Amino acid sequence: MTQRRHPLLQTAAATLAVIVTIGAWTAWGRMHAAGLLSAAGVGAAKGHYVLTLTFAPEGFHVTRLQAIGRLIEVHGADVFLMDVDPVALRDAATAYWIKEVRPWPGR
Repeated sequence: MTQRRHPLLQTAAATLAVIVTIGAWTAWGRMHAAGLLSAAGVGAAKGHYVLTLTFAPEGFHVTRLQAIGRLIEVHGADVFLMDVDPVALRDAATAYWIKEVRPWPGR
């Protein structure tokens, strides 16, 4: 005779798996952003930056990036932004599709 597990145990295990997955994804995003921003030397004041994506941006990506600064132009996978708030840049840099952040002198 086999012993059956309590249904709440399976629910609890599935919930724990989802929580661990979300926590790992969030931690990775924060580490990813910290690495990108430290390499770019992002300070406390607004600045101008070039964000290189892992692919050419589509409408969704452009809309997300317009929310953090003035989008000036897009060349291939490079997006040129001015007047970017560093807190907003940190939040945006958690996205897996942002490959590099570089300072840009602007126009």
